[in-house]
Amino acid sequence: MKIFRHLTASLVWFSALVAAGVFAFVIALTFAVSLFRDVVISGWSVAAGQVGPWFVLFIGVYVIHNVLPVAVAHGRTRRELLGAATAFSVVFAAAMAAVAWLGFLVEGGVYALMDWSAGERGLPHAYFLMYLVWCAVGMLLAAAFDTSGPAGLVALPFGIAFAVAARVRIPGSGELPFLRNEMSLLGAGWHVASALAWLLAIGATWAIARTIPVRSKSG
Repeated sequence: MKIFRHLTASLVWFSALVAAGVFAFVIALTFAVSLFRDVVISGWSVAAGQVGPWFVLFIGVYVIHNVLPVAVAHGRTRRELLGAATAFSVVFAAAMAAVAWLGFLVEGGVYALMDWSAGERGLPHAYFLMYLVWCAVGMLLAAAFDTSGPAGLVALPFGIAFAVAARVRIPGSGELPFLRNEMSLLGAGWHVASALAWLLAIGATWAIARTIPVRSKSG
């Protein structure tokens, strides 16, 4: 519980502050663009849907690569850290989805005042599932590569597949060159596929992270 509180208190607030800074930059950039051409897309949609997942993935990597060794060095067990990380991934994804949607609401008001067109923005639960899976993928890849290079290479294609499954309902996600119309392939079960991807990524992280070598630094 203590690790979970630490992760939530530090990383959720840090991420919210980063998101606020990015939002301010996006709005300023949108006004700059409006001086030269019509605004026809949501700038925040690009940030939340394209940049946001990579940031969330980095947080997942940080939890396993940075926090796990420190927790173990201070007498905590891997099981305790992984349990806290699992719960954290859900809370963190929900918080980031709420931040994303709050950004859409504020941006919508700005766009309405300026008579700009925002285009498609997506649904809150789509962002939640995407962030949930990408955080878990970050944890999985960190655990695999920290264990060994070959383990990381084996985990990488699975991580990519999980990440793709969680993005199909995000505006601007596009199509992969080797997999066309992935949205139609998943159909109405995209949310089930996303939840399953999270479960598989978390389960694999638990299995792999138990073997991560943790060495204390001397002197």
